[in-house]
Amino acid sequence: MQELEISVIENRIGYVFQNKSLLEQVFKHQSVYNSVEQNNQRLEFLGDSLLSYIVSEYAFYKYPSFSEDTLSLYKTLMINYYTLYLVCFELGLQEYLIFNYESLGRNTASIKTYADVVEALIGAIYVDSGSIDNVKNFFYHVILKVFNKYMDQIVENMFDWKGFLQSFLQKKNLPMPEYRVIDKNEEGFFVVIFFEGFEISSGYGKTKKEAEKQAALKLIKKIISEY
Repeated sequence: MQELEISVIENRIGYVFQNKSLLEQVFKHQSVYNSVEQNNQRLEFLGDSLLSYIVSEYAFYKYPSFSEDTLSLYKTLMINYYTLYLVCFELGLQEYLIFNYESLGRNTASIKTYADVVEALIGAIYVDSGSIDNVKNFFYHVILKVFNKYMDQIVENMFDWKGFLQSFLQKKNLPMPEYRVIDKNEEGFFVVIFFEGFEISSGYGKTKKEAEKQAALKLIKKIISEY
């Protein structure tokens, strides 16, 4: 944990706080501060709701051809813990988080813990300014840029591609694929997808689950490229 550098943080996020104590509260985890008036839980709650609305509005106007399902998927990718975790580290905000290692039962905070900091920051910007326009400015100039920069990484890490492939095939009334472990060694697993007896995709990963996920992703990319 590093001592809070308010001017440095304000420069990074592109917003100057009138009430500096609100910014300080953003970094106070409930594992250290039990009082809801001190920790960042309430700000996080507000920030989560604001971000959901802003992303929904952005996607609605940005992608007029998207169906409801596609809009929901886009929003899920944009506001999930992993995306916000990347935002936190891209801004270097993790350096200032105040939390109790022992109460968390680990040596480092979780992805959600760091994502909560970003949600709390959004809530704090809104409370401090009283304007959603300042929150939208943070979204467009920070969150959206990080999302676009790491989009492939976010998609590959967060989305259940195996489940998506199964759902896609079911909607087409096609049989389910068969996942076979072809090779297993100290470095990981090599999985091949067979469809009606034919090998159609493969994937490699440190775990069987990861290998299956990569094989499904590779197959989905093939399917998409044919449309």
